[in-house]
Formats: sequence, C-alpha cells, structure tokens
Amino acid sequence: MKFKKYKILFISPFNDKTWQSEFNRPTLIVSLSLIAFSFIASLSLIILSIPIVKEYFRITAINKEIKQQEEIIDNISDTLEEIGLMKSYIENLINSDGENDLSDSKIRFMVTNNIPDFQPTDGIISNDFNPTALHFGIDIVSNESTPIFAIADGVVIYSDHSKELGNGIVIDHRNGYYSHYYHNQENFVNKNDQIDRGILIAKMGNTGVSTGPHLHFEIWKDGAPIDPLTFFPNFSKKADKFEEESNEQ
Repeated sequence: MKFKKYKILFISPFNDKTWQSEFNRPTLIVSLSLIAFSFIASLSLIILSIPIVKEYFRITAINKEIKQQEEIIDNISDTLEEIGLMKSYIENLINSDGENDLSDSKIRFMVTNNIPDFQPTDGIISNDFNPTALHFGIDIVSNESTPIFAIADGVVIYSDHSKELGNGIVIDHRNGYYSHYYHNQENFVNKNDQIDRGILIAKMGNTGVSTGPHLHFEIWKDGAPIDPLTFFPNFSKKADKFEEESNEQ
C-alpha cells in the first residue's frame, strides 16, 4: 500500500540555502502529533507551576515578615531590659540613704551622664552650624594644644586620621547622640574605649584641611545633625568678641 508523500521545504533566514525533507502521511501525522503533545505538555506544566510559584513568593514574603517581627521583638526585649534596669536604679535611689552605687555602666549611660552637657573646649566660634552648606557643626578657634573633653559618657567608635578632617574622634553616647571632634593635634582615646563625661580625649590642632588651630565639633541625634549651641549657648563668636574689644577701647 502506497501512501501519499509530502515534501517540506526549509529556507534559511541567514543565507540562500534551502533543503527539503520528504514524509509519508503516517510519519507526518506521528510527527505533528508529537509536536502537539510536547506543546500541550509544556503549556500544562507552565499552568500547573503558576500556583507553586505564587506559593513560593507568598512563603518568602511571610518569612521576611516573620524576620522583621523577630527584630521588633528583640528591640522590645532590649527596651524592657533597660526599663527594668531603670526601675531598679530608681528604687535604689528611693530606698537609699543618699549614697548610690553607679558602678553599672549600663545604668550610668541611661540615667546620669549620657546627655551632652560638658563643654568640649574653650574658644571662640569662627564658623556657625549651617547644614545647607554641608557644615554640620561649629568651628571653635583657640590656641594649639587647648584641651578637648568628652561632652558625655559614651563609647569611642572612631579614633583615626583622615586627609580632610585630620585626627578625629566620634563618640556614641548610647542614646541616639553622637559627638564628633576633628582636626585634633593628638587623640588620647582609642576605638572601643568606654569613656566618662569630662575626660580629656584630645588636644586642639591644625591637622587635615585646616587654616589654623581649631576644633570642628558636631552633635548628631538619631541620624540628624543638631546645632551644638543648643547645648552650649555660652560660646562667644568672633564678631561678638571683636565688638567687645572695640567697646573696651
């Protein structure tokens, strides 16, 4: 029994070459059936995998949310621990006869000396706080080697030298406050040092990009700069000093 034969002509899109294949009717039917079956199977697999993919992304989102909730719980636990320490400290104050043991550094950070209130140095302000000009602190001018002090209890997180800022120190006061001290002649504290309010940490200098001995001093709270004069309003400015000297003459 002879079957009718079919010829399929293939033309290359890249050149002028052509070739042809010859099929009889049963072979053509089987080939087309296999192609159709493969297409239907692939399409079915894609359709069936859609819910699985959706479930994967849903589980991933849930896991991410769980991780965020765990971080929130950890933060709450830390806060509750601090509240417990604060409560114990206050109870000791109420029940004590006036003498209190403040040896627990964690309590001291939370309760006593971790708010900026110790003037960092002596001198005259030559450059004001001006965030719009990217000047996030004040410049305090005085003689070289003028002592520089920590404005509050804290932990040194940076004590090093940079080309622009010279010798610098950054202190984390453990309550969202950070203080910065730059252009120092010499640093007396190292990274990770736990320091007390009022301790000598450096001497005023002229290191880095500087036109004369001064302290570039910054205070940050929760990631935002604050005008240091908010805490230390008694600093004189160069213009004020000039006016005072003129009046005296």
